[in-house]
Amino acid sequence: MKLQRFDLMAIGFIVALSLALGAMLVKGEQVPLQVSYFSWEGKKIGLQDKIFTLTFNRPVDANSVTENLEIEPPLPGKISWKGRQLIYTLDDLPIYGTNYQIKLENAKRIYDQQQIKPFVSLFTTRDRNFAYIGVNGEEKGRLIVYNITDINQPKKTILTPRDLVVTDFKIYPNSDKILFSAYEPTYDNQAVTKQQLYTVTTGFQVTPNNVQTQRAGRLEPILDAKDYENLSFDLSNNGKNIVIWRTNWKNPADSGLWVIPDGEKTRSLGIPGGEFVISPDGKQVAISQRGGVGIVPLTPDAGTLEFLSGYEKSLGFSQDGKYILLVKDNQDYTRSLVLLNRKDKTTKDLFRTLYPIIDCEFEPREKKSLYCLKTDLIEEAEGQYREEPFLSVITIDKTSDIPLLALPNYRDVQLSMSPDGVALLFDQVVTNPPQSNNDLMTPEKQAISDGQVWLLPLPEFKDNQSIEIKPQELEPGFKPQWLP
Repeated sequence: MKLQRFDLMAIGFIVALSLALGAMLVKGEQVPLQVSYFSWEGKKIGLQDKIFTLTFNRPVDANSVTENLEIEPPLPGKISWKGRQLIYTLDDLPIYGTNYQIKLENAKRIYDQQQIKPFVSLFTTRDRNFAYIGVNGEEKGRLIVYNITDINQPKKTILTPRDLVVTDFKIYPNSDKILFSAYEPTYDNQAVTKQQLYTVTTGFQVTPNNVQTQRAGRLEPILDAKDYENLSFDLSNNGKNIVIWRTNWKNPADSGLWVIPDGEKTRSLGIPGGEFVISPDGKQVAISQRGGVGIVPLTPDAGTLEFLSGYEKSLGFSQDGKYILLVKDNQDYTRSLVLLNRKDKTTKDLFRTLYPIIDCEFEPREKKSLYCLKTDLIEEAEGQYREEPFLSVITIDKTSDIPLLALPNYRDVQLSMSPDGVALLFDQVVTNPPQSNNDLMTPEKQAISDGQVWLLPLPEFKDNQSIEIKPQELEPGFKPQWLP
């Protein structure tokens, strides 16, 4: 039977396809082994980013990947696997303001040892930003964000308007907004008592995929001072709860703590006010009370009320909430800094002093030390003394105390640890008796005539090593706080 033209074409196509399939079987799979997805590709990461993934298009020899995966600068971590997906969990904090390169070469396919297509990618960390309150000129009393990623070309953004005088602030965990208290300046010397709570956008918009920009300076009122004076406030590390100490204008006996849960209305906790700090998860507040420190639940799943007898105040919680720092009054008129394990209630005395303990911050990288502001008495003349704060590092395991830096002239220094644990911010202000209703004021009702923000790079410490570090002068201002 004579074949038709169409039949010949079909047979030719079948023969060609068969030859192609045969060649493929002889040569093997030609799609190269490669990384098909990297979860941090071109992104900016922060403290909340602890895991990245690499996904491969073919099964890969895990040992060859582990041996050849490189990150520069080094970023230690642990590798685990889920099928063809590598999961990398950080052991250390990334350094802010840093460009990282991840590279993988010479890894092999699992069944024929074909080498991977070389993979190189970049990711970066958030910029090194902090906020502070200005003291001079048009910056006076205004909230400012300062970017020092490039220390030679810093960038400044003023967030709040001229008609608000900022007294204090707390930063939300994604750095997208700041909670602050402020009042409108008037000729009335009681204007500061009318401070209200607001939020303001910083210009950063953090999404699950990246850090984008948004308009900075967008204000939103949170709590007015119509019926109550707002004395002090705190924001939980996760941004879920605000706690405020308030006093009723008409009935001063009606004074205590209130809470604003995220997205809910303000409600009274029914307990007296005092010095307080919120746990990192926003579920509890530690408040100074007569004879000790109370741990008060803020949410239904926070457990029951606790009372820690014999303590003066709490300085804060560890980042995981497992420990709390307490100042204890001793019978010999000294004060002790005590680390309390909240699970088994064991305590550890870290040091004793005759003088006030101002503040302490946990070191976030190795979590084995604290940076503390303490005071000492300095003799100025015979029989005349003044309190002088100084900074020291306390090792938790060995309870050693290494003096770092004296901070003369002002007792109420504000301390802020950088999120990556490599530097401290602190301030020093010059005070005078109040002269006008427009003066910036300290908590002790002294007028702030000048102020300076300082940056202190933190060295690595070794036993019995004397440390000499020099702070760097940054901007006129006070109350500096790093953006997380």
